[in-house]
Amino acid sequence: MQTLPIITNTEKIIREIIPQKDLLNQAFWLFFHIKDGEGVEWMDYDLPIPTFLKHINRGYLVGWAIDGYFGTKKGQKFLGDILARFLVTFKKDNIERLAYKPQIDDKTAHIHAKVYKLREFSRKLASIPTKIYIPERAQQFHDYAFWAIKFYAEDMINETGLIAYENLENWALEQFVDKERSTIRAKCRSVFYWYENKDFIIPKKHRPMKQYLEETVASRSEHMRNVSKKKAEKNKKIVINAITGLYADEYKKKSGAWHFTKISEATGISSKTVAKIIKEYENQTNT
Repeated sequence: MQTLPIITNTEKIIREIIPQKDLLNQAFWLFFHIKDGEGVEWMDYDLPIPTFLKHINRGYLVGWAIDGYFGTKKGQKFLGDILARFLVTFKKDNIERLAYKPQIDDKTAHIHAKVYKLREFSRKLASIPTKIYIPERAQQFHDYAFWAIKFYAEDMINETGLIAYENLENWALEQFVDKERSTIRAKCRSVFYWYENKDFIIPKKHRPMKQYLEETVASRSEHMRNVSKKKAEKNKKIVINAITGLYADEYKKKSGAWHFTKISEATGISSKTVAKIIKEYENQTNT
């Protein structure tokens, strides 16, 4: 006897009641701006196809619609962990979390109408070492809570290179249950924005300021060189894939020459850069 497939209540809602656009608008979103990315970084980590992807002047916007409720303490901790791991995983691509939902009806964006479960990301992203203690060195200060949050934030910077705000706030609220939640949140924001304005660099007081500034500038210059190198490599990969793929003929003129403008529009890479990459590629191929 053949058994009928079991359809859950959620699937019935998805299939019969809620239109796809409304379903995406009602979902929770993991939405980010990848400032130094080319739009393919998520593939490097084998992440699910983004629900929303849009190239902009600098980098791109990427988001995943998530099915679930995160109002419980357990749900908030799980969500905070995933958000923090996104920030760590894409740190080198200059990631920023966006606290709003994308416009699903944006005609310039790529929409993959799918809603995911948060657990689908847990095995893909970089892990973060966590601590559950209150730094002892905070006990010498009058505003014990503030300094504990500050030192805990510095521990996060030393371990991951940045502060995952959701993790910082969740940790502080768990540690200082005897204090007003609004007060603790205000202290967390104060600490976070102070370090964010310093690019999550902890000043080292024992070094002369001139030396500290010189080392900071050198570090940022090295970072920018690495970013530029990575961007050039990705641009090359994207363009070569376009001119060697199944639809390569669509990018050629009647004369047989490459149509740089069409390739530029399809890849989001400037025509000048496209021309340079193709010329170098053909020179290497012909030698």
